[in-house]
Amino acid sequence: MRHAALAATLLLCAPACGDDPEPDPGAFGASCATVSDTSTECDSMVCTDAFDQEPTPICSIKCTTPDMCPEGSSGKKCNMKGFCKP
Repeated sequence: MRHAALAATLLLCAPACGDDPEPDPGAFGASCATVSDTSTECDSMVCTDAFDQEPTPICSIKCTTPDMCPEGSSGKKCNMKGFCKP
């Protein structure tokens, strides 16, 4: 019985304990396919590949200062290309 309880706990924890889940489609930081400032894939209309560490283009927001950005993995960050970092 203890083995079954342990297995159930591990199965329930695995998705929650792993990497952060993918944001909702179109949300800040979500994957998108077509790089554009008029993307219909993103709520902000901005799909960019301006972040070298991301494997695919992502939905972002145009910015000139960090205070224009929502909180991302590094806090509020506006890169030198004018995009908020998720």
